[in-house]
Order: sequence, then C-alpha cells, then structure tokens
Amino acid sequence: MTARDTSPLRGPDLRDMGIDAPWDFGIADQVRFSELDILNHVNNAAYVTWFENARIAFFMGTGVSDYSADDRPTLVLRNMEVDFRQPLFLGDAYVVTARNAKVGRTSWVMEQAVFKGAELAVSASCVIVNVSRDGSRPEPLTPDLIAAIESC
Repeated sequence: MTARDTSPLRGPDLRDMGIDAPWDFGIADQVRFSELDILNHVNNAAYVTWFENARIAFFMGTGVSDYSADDRPTLVLRNMEVDFRQPLFLGDAYVVTARNAKVGRTSWVMEQAVFKGAELAVSASCVIVNVSRDGSRPEPLTPDLIAAIESC
C-alpha cells in the first residue's frame, strides 16, 4: 500500500469521482491495516477519526478556524450520529466529505459521509458548538463565523 495525497478535493474533483452535489469538500485516502478490527473490516472508531480529520481540514479550508490565532473560536463536537451502510476493507480507496447543514445561535449541524467510489458507505450528522474559552458555556456564533460557515 502506498501513501496517498490527502489534499482537499473540491466539487469538480468529487463529481469526477461520481460523488454528487451538494458535497463540495472531501479528502481521499485508503484503508490502513491499523484501522481494521477482528472481522478484517474498518473498525467503527476509525470512521470517527476520519470524520474528525475531514472536519478540521474543512474548517481550515473554509475559514471557520485556522487553529492558530489566539482569537479563534473554541469549537467542540457536542453530538455525532453515525449510520454504517457497508464495510470497507484493507486497501479500499475512500473519500470523506463534509458540509454544513443548519446554522443556529451557538451551534451548527454538519453532515459528513464516507464514499467508496460513488457508493455511500457511512454517513454522519454532528453538532458543533462554539463555547467560551474555558469551555463552561455556549457562546453565540459571531457574524464572521456565521459568514464562514454559510459560505460553504
């Protein structure tokens, strides 16, 4: 197995892979041995890590957060619901996608998916909350943050 380029993919790249709109952001990779479980398919926990990696790349690529400035938003994953539809196996190529679905006052809903070719393998919905620096309470989304979220 060779290392893969995990540079973000945009809409036209995804369309070429058979992944339809409204998915406009994704990261391609392939299943590694360390991600397998005793049944020789991808362990459920690996998908959560894949979703996190894509979510962070999505945030950075869309201006939601660059994770470097002192004044960046403090974003936490409040909830994630995952629907497993088909297994992936060692060496399978896949694309993890991310998109924003609904913006609220202090949080927003993101949808994510894993595609094997053009077939949906796993889908997820998660709630991201903007919290105070100490993490003790939700904070309203700023106009700049809402603009970055809605631009995607």
